[in-house]
Amino acid sequence: MFSQVRFSLIFVLLLTVQGVWAQSEAGGATLGGTVTDPSGAVITGAKVRVSNELTGLARETVSNASGVFSLPRLPIGQYSLVVEMAGFKAAKRTDILLGVGAVLSLEVKLEVGAATEQVTVTGDVPIVETTRSQSSTSVNERAVKDLPINGRNFLDFTVLTPGVVRDPRGGDLSFGGQRGTSNALLIDGNDANNTFFQQSSGRTGVRNPYAFSQEAVAEFQVNTNGYAAEIGRAGGGVINVVTKSGNNELHGSAFWFLRQRFLNANTFINNSRGIARQPYDFDQFGGTVGGPVVKNKLFYFVSYDGQRNLQPVAPLPALNIAAGSPQAAVVASLAQYFVPYTQGSNNNTFLAKADWTINDKSNLTIRYNMGRFTGKNFENGGAQRAQEATGNSQNNTDNVTGSYTRVLSPTMLYDARATYLQDKAPGEANSAGPEVNIFEAGARVISYGRNSFSPRFTNIKRFQTIHSVSKTVGTHTMKFGADLNFDRIANFFPGNFSGIYTFNSLADYAARRPFSLVQGFAGQGTDGATTKPNVSEYAFYGQDSWRATD
Repeated sequence: MFSQVRFSLIFVLLLTVQGVWAQSEAGGATLGGTVTDPSGAVITGAKVRVSNELTGLARETVSNASGVFSLPRLPIGQYSLVVEMAGFKAAKRTDILLGVGAVLSLEVKLEVGAATEQVTVTGDVPIVETTRSQSSTSVNERAVKDLPINGRNFLDFTVLTPGVVRDPRGGDLSFGGQRGTSNALLIDGNDANNTFFQQSSGRTGVRNPYAFSQEAVAEFQVNTNGYAAEIGRAGGGVINVVTKSGNNELHGSAFWFLRQRFLNANTFINNSRGIARQPYDFDQFGGTVGGPVVKNKLFYFVSYDGQRNLQPVAPLPALNIAAGSPQAAVVASLAQYFVPYTQGSNNNTFLAKADWTINDKSNLTIRYNMGRFTGKNFENGGAQRAQEATGNSQNNTDNVTGSYTRVLSPTMLYDARATYLQDKAPGEANSAGPEVNIFEAGARVISYGRNSFSPRFTNIKRFQTIHSVSKTVGTHTMKFGADLNFDRIANFFPGNFSGIYTFNSLADYAARRPFSLVQGFAGQGTDGATTKPNVSEYAFYGQDSWRATD
């Protein structure tokens, strides 16, 4: 009995704490408010109707005994609101812009008059969300489209948020001084993280330049603290992203950025060594198209984004070696490993999305995103590494999500989401022989042979399902839900399995006298270099937000 009471008290306390911060929307927005008469008294039973001005999507509710109405889980976009009550003029508000994660509150005051009369207010929408105190910054579609960015990784825009900087581990972001592994990325309300590496799916910005096209991102919200339990799993920041959708207007875009080798001069080092101008090609291209299949009912959106980036690598010793010296003779014997080669980035992303208004109570959205990346000679490449000491890196990502909302009553909404994510990251090796590292005076001369950790792979398959119910009672809007997340991971990492020879001088290399040999073996009782750190998460949450009344 005591444990049941203790559990109830803890649960109520959790709800109270969540209410202080109020709730945010993962992948959508909430519009609410209070309906009053000219004297300020609340009006019960007023009919509230909201409609999207571009898709025709409509949602209805009524004000309750406290005069409060709430419309959660609305897709982002521009809306108009109509409030009607017998004995009062209808009130209409237009140009209500709902961004991702927004929880917007309106005060609607009805004037006495005939129901056939209407009072229209345009542009009278609060800029500050007064119902919550979380800290967040929104990057809207115009900013994503127009602000300059190098490489088309939309996540780079998060550094415009106060307290967000680059993490020392390349490609990661640090929120408030915390490590980049503490963050979470949500796309269309679903988890889009690589659990093994603690980065976004596709390892965006680390291996892959991007897994989702900048052109397919409608907008996103950067939450730095105080975010709701619904969008947890992070001690740092939460990036809440919504992809674009089609609407009643046929629209599209196209882009192309080109930088070719014939526009570049040769480098001083290449000229000094008699090496011809090496290739440097950088192409970025793609486009989008979206529109209606059935007006006000069914819409589509499709995007493609490609990137081709070739950069030359000319291996050189990390120190000057005098011509005619014994060391120079040894270096000459290594000439086959100082041949220039090319590193390249070949990236393709494709997104297809469908939005269906089934009826006035139900909506369904399905979205598929594909990412295919090959990093030519990305595996441990560098200026003192021969081509055979590298290999190709790949990141192949498939992300399928579905979202279904159902209006159960004027004050209750059911929301279901599901996602299947497949993230495969194999790394290849250009050689089967052992790795050889040669140094002189503490500086690396050259490395050749199979690099220490390839071939390898890290494959993740995820199934996630989220279910929640939102209920408005009095001045409270409560949400209860469950989030089930299952990751199946296979990691193959044959570290040092081919052996590593280290020579501390060119003379030692000429005499075949290694300083050390490192050799990795499978541990006793293990299945070799493969591990399976599977993860299963079961999250149940409740949160409550309320409106203060006089």
